[in-house]
Amino acid sequence: MLKILSLTLAIFLMNQGPDLESHYNNKEWNILLNDVRMRYRYSIEYNTFLQVPRFGNTLRQMDGQEITLRGFFLPADVTGEAFVLSHVPMQMCFFCAGAGIESVVELHSIVTHNIRFRRLNTDDFIEVKGRLKLNQDNLDHLIYILEDAELVKVIR
Repeated sequence: MLKILSLTLAIFLMNQGPDLESHYNNKEWNILLNDVRMRYRYSIEYNTFLQVPRFGNTLRQMDGQEITLRGFFLPADVTGEAFVLSHVPMQMCFFCAGAGIESVVELHSIVTHNIRFRRLNTDDFIEVKGRLKLNQDNLDHLIYILEDAELVKVIR
C-alpha cells in the first residue's frame, strides 16, 4: 500500500504544471491585456479595415521600460527567426482561437539568446525579460514588442 501511495504521489508531482494562478494574476499581463482599446482604420495598402491599438496612460508609461513576463512560447515562422510569447496556450491564442491581439508579445531577442529560443518547443512555459516597445503604426509587427528579449528560464 505504501508503494502505491508513493508512486501516486510521485506521478502527481511530476505532472504539476506551471503556477498558472500567479501567471494569470500578473501585474504586467493585466496592464497589457486591459489598458488598450482597439479601433478600426481603413488600410489602402491592404484594402480592408484593420485593428489599430489605442494605448492607455499606464501602458504609455511602460513604453521603453524593462519588464519580465511569463507565458507560452510560440515559434512564429518556419525559419526559427520569429518568436512570440502568448498569455494563453497555442490552442487558445490570438492566431488560433480568437484571443485578442493584446494577448501576444513579439520577441526580438538579443543575439546570444536567439539560439536558446530556437531550442524551445511550442507551448513551453517560459519567463522572459526585455524592453517593452508599443507598436501602433507598423502593421507588419504585433502591437507589443519585447526588444532585447532574454530567456530567463524555462518553467515547464
